[in-house]
Amino acid sequence: MMNKKIMGFIAILGFVLILASCQNKTSQQENTEVKNDVGLSEKQVEAKINVQQNGKNNLYAVNLTFGKLNKKTAGKVLTDMDCAADKKGVSRCKSKIKLANGNVIKVISPHNMEYYRCYNTGEKVNVIPGKDGQTYIQVKTSSKAS
Repeated sequence: MMNKKIMGFIAILGFVLILASCQNKTSQQENTEVKNDVGLSEKQVEAKINVQQNGKNNLYAVNLTFGKLNKKTAGKVLTDMDCAADKKGVSRCKSKIKLANGNVIKVISPHNMEYYRCYNTGEKVNVIPGKDGQTYIQVKTSSKAS
């Protein structure tokens, strides 16, 4: 009888330790993603562009915050969120884009939604690394706000 209780306790303890280990790995991965800003900083991106006109000619300069980009590639917008505008009307939308190779990148797109719209979920785009360290998203349909 005592052996069954001890074995049960050990099994439960082992299960709890496995769950705790999984939770710790998940937390570490989330922290890595947040700190993994691989492109120019938000200030560097915005210093190089006119954010009020970002999106003109269907081309958006963005802050690449997660992922790797070596060459121009096609992509598909998975999400576009957190688009609240600041006092100057500039939104800094956060998007996830699935690249042609299956990898997912995260970007922040500073733009004025009054002039140039946000990305649509499912929309096809080109993702372009610039020579100046900048990353660009080229929308394949009109980016003009309606």
